[in-house]
Parts: sequence; structure tokens; C-alpha cells
Amino acid sequence: MTITELQNKLSALIQTLPASGFDSAPDSVITGLETFGEEAEKLGIPSGKKLIENLAGALKSRKTGGNTDESVRVRFTALDFYIKKLQSGDTEDL
Repeated sequence: MTITELQNKLSALIQTLPASGFDSAPDSVITGLETFGEEAEKLGIPSGKKLIENLAGALKSRKTGGNTDESVRVRFTALDFYIKKLQSGDTEDL
């Protein structure tokens, strides 16, 4: 997988997150994020890996009542920003 492919697939995946409450995020999204975290590591983008894992962990915690939607939203926003940086061709660690 290339960085561009990862960016495209990751962007498509996070767009499937429910707009009204992250506690109903499908397990398939969390599993997908975990897979993409591994791919980011293979591609040598540790910041991307960390942001992906942070969102996956926050979603898992939210499903069990351990996080707020706002906490997940912050991690989602950080990952979304990173994806946009990848789209611009800037893969430098943030």
C-alpha cells in the first residue's frame, strides 16, 4: 500500500463514522483503523500511526462509556487534519 492509497482508504473509512454520537461506531471501523495503523507503521509515518491508534482507542473506550463524544471528536479532528496534510503531499511528521 502506498501513502496515497492509505490516505484515500482512511479518509473513506472515517467518513463512515456516525455523525450523532460516536458510541454507535461500528466495530468494523475500529478494526479498519487498527489495520491502517499497522500500514502507517510499515510506510514509515509514525505520527499517522499514533493518530490512527488514538482514534481507534478513543472509539473503543466510547463504546463502553469511558470517553465522551468530545474526546473522540478531538482525536477525529487531529486525524482529519493529518490526512489533509498527506493530501497536500506533506508527509513530514507533525
